[in-house]
Amino acid sequence: MILNTKKRVLIGLSFAMLLGATLTFYNLKNKRITPKIENCDPVHFANIPIASSKKLNDKNDIHLFNAQKNGLRKPFVTNADFDAEIGDYVRRSILVEVVDNPLYQLKNLTSSRPYLIPEAVDLLNEIGYRFQEQLKEKKYKNYRFRITSLLRTEEDQNKLTHRNSNATMHSAHLYGTTFDISYKDFCRVDNDSIESRYETVQALTNVLVKMREECKFLAVRERKQSCFHITVVVCRAIK
Repeated sequence: MILNTKKRVLIGLSFAMLLGATLTFYNLKNKRITPKIENCDPVHFANIPIASSKKLNDKNDIHLFNAQKNGLRKPFVTNADFDAEIGDYVRRSILVEVVDNPLYQLKNLTSSRPYLIPEAVDLLNEIGYRFQEQLKEKKYKNYRFRITSLLRTEEDQNKLTHRNSNATMHSAHLYGTTFDISYKDFCRVDNDSIESRYETVQALTNVLVKMREECKFLAVRERKQSCFHITVVVCRAIK
């Protein structure tokens, strides 16, 4: 029993070291310069006033209002526009590339681009960390959640409206502030399999409800798409 306990501790420490090293590499790889706001309290200092809530049911127009205020000034019109301009957006730290890492996995992206504004990347990482902590606290197996959609061009969005009755041309996804997290399936870390587990859905939901109470983001559970649609809440700078 003692040996097994020591082995579990060593495995846990090894994973923590690997996680830290991987995320450090992830940030260096993207050369992300994230504006840090001291004592940021979104309840009182959000760019747009937001009320604390335990429900994940924020309306689309509120998502859109926050996205337009805090995200890209102008959406990419076509996929060709995106390809031509994304390098400059990354160099100026307006957008950051999102890549697979120990916290989450990108699902096949057919109608979006793996980029977000820096504040949304910070939020995504925080959700990932807190999800991992919830799994450890409940003594569940180790999983990563999966991201199904991020930044879209107007061309992407137009194609979606023809395939998905939930889609609208006025989407927060156009501004780099918004991403979707699947609650249908999760990536199990120890064998890299895709599984659907009730306990992982509950763990993720608990994290999101708590963070919505803290006014970290706006969120709605989209049942047809089996995902949480999330838009970052940005604090205004404190002078």
